[in-house]
Amino acid sequence: MLKQFTKSSDDRVAIRLVTASEELARRLGAIFEQDSRFVMGDVTKSVAEAETKSVGPAVRSILLAELDTSSSEELAALERIMDSSGNTLAVVAIVDSLSEGTVRKLLQLRVTDLVSKRDSQQNLIRACERALRSESAQSRFGGATCNAFVSAGGGAGNTSLAIQSAFVVARDTGQYQSTCLIDMDFQRGAVIDYLDLEPNLQIDEIAPTPDRLDEQLLEVMVSRHDTGLAVLAAKNALRSYETIGVDFVTHMLDLASTKFDNLILDMPRVWLPWSRSVLQGSDKVFVVTEMTVPGLRQARRLADALVTECGDELEIGVIVNRFKKSLWGGINSVRRQDAEDVLGSYLAGFVAQDYPLVREAIDRGVPLYEIDKHNRIDKDLGEILLHREPAQTAEPAPGAPALIPT
Repeated sequence: MLKQFTKSSDDRVAIRLVTASEELARRLGAIFEQDSRFVMGDVTKSVAEAETKSVGPAVRSILLAELDTSSSEELAALERIMDSSGNTLAVVAIVDSLSEGTVRKLLQLRVTDLVSKRDSQQNLIRACERALRSESAQSRFGGATCNAFVSAGGGAGNTSLAIQSAFVVARDTGQYQSTCLIDMDFQRGAVIDYLDLEPNLQIDEIAPTPDRLDEQLLEVMVSRHDTGLAVLAAKNALRSYETIGVDFVTHMLDLASTKFDNLILDMPRVWLPWSRSVLQGSDKVFVVTEMTVPGLRQARRLADALVTECGDELEIGVIVNRFKKSLWGGINSVRRQDAEDVLGSYLAGFVAQDYPLVREAIDRGVPLYEIDKHNRIDKDLGEILLHREPAQTAEPAPGAPALIPT
């Protein structure tokens, strides 16, 4: 979870520098000498040498390492350093250029941040500030179980599934008060309307100064459903996405993770500056799509793109929504086997189609089980989210040809 800054001279953060350049070491030493939050610690000439002086996670420090990303030995040594620290060491990588290949390599290692050798003093300080806000390069939101829902296409039912998933988790664990549904679409989110609540997240006032947000203020900004479920959502507005910074979003989610045991995130379809950080900090990312040929293909492409952007360790599952079993195969029908062929290991499961039930729940602002406590949708979500054993059903008759994944 993210740390607050401190200026106490007794609580300064050691900068452990790795560079073969004496000039760079002098320049950075002068930079950190002027900032009371940091103190220059060990200076080593290579990552391999730094590995021999590795310290445990109890020592508060940032490893600021000049890296040759073409050297597999250096990258392997850096990975060993991070592993030996229990993945709690903040690492800022200094590289020649921020090319796509370099960024991808370092994101896969889960470094906290990366900067160019030609970056300004201000950018170097900002990188270390961002590193201060993370205890773990692997998981930003360590206090809660966090599931993020992302739509593969318009109308896939992402918001509906995110809402019902929050209810399913809360009912199964008995933790309504400690389950929080967060609408991450700060422009056109629909969670509040679906649940017939008033939005309390005053994002325009808080986002410019994230440090103002603390646990007490967060509680004031939470809306509560009649069930006790917590909801964080802002009033819809055509606000610029640039006004909602990474620091605010990660700080808000970090606070939420300390207050709640379960977080469900309804993500916007657009890719934003903070999207990568949020998804990498989630325990599981669910891509929601429909049982159509374009929908399945879009979901596969999106899942592949998320792995490329966020790293192989991102845990992704595709939920095929509005699935309707067919006893008779038809030339134009899409079968379960087709979805399995297209999505492969990404497939998390199928959620049944029940338009009348979902419409009534949305119109009334209630969970599905309040209308039908034995509904199929909740059972399907329970199997996916809580790993319940699926009900035994007969296989549909063969008939339709399989799709060709593209």
